[in-house]
Amino acid sequence: MNILVVDDSRVIYAMVKKMLEEKGHTSLWAEDGLKAIEIIKENNASNTKIDVILLDWNMPNMNGIEFLEYNFKEKVTTTPVVMMTTENSPESIKKALSLSAAEYIMKPFTSDILFNKISLIEMMF
Repeated sequence: MNILVVDDSRVIYAMVKKMLEEKGHTSLWAEDGLKAIEIIKENNASNTKIDVILLDWNMPNMNGIEFLEYNFKEKVTTTPVVMMTTENSPESIKKALSLSAAEYIMKPFTSDILFNKISLIEMMF
């Protein structure tokens, strides 16, 4: 699978990239929602499929919820989005899911948790 990791932390990206590579997946990195939109559009133009987006909530320029709101209105992608965040209030989870996030992972998480969510996404989509 080709997975876009959207997180402003290089450390988080490095950790997730390692987990993904150990299972044979490839990853792309965007440090915020604006860069994610740019990467998605580039991949759409080149017919390179992104299978899953792992999206942080708290980022500069365009945060995860702003990305979901933009995508909800503009339909940049239909790729399933998994929120991966420290935001754990019921209101936050409800907000992300109402904006078409498919799943939600709480940071910090293990490789097992990540791949359970990715497996669920594969079954749903």
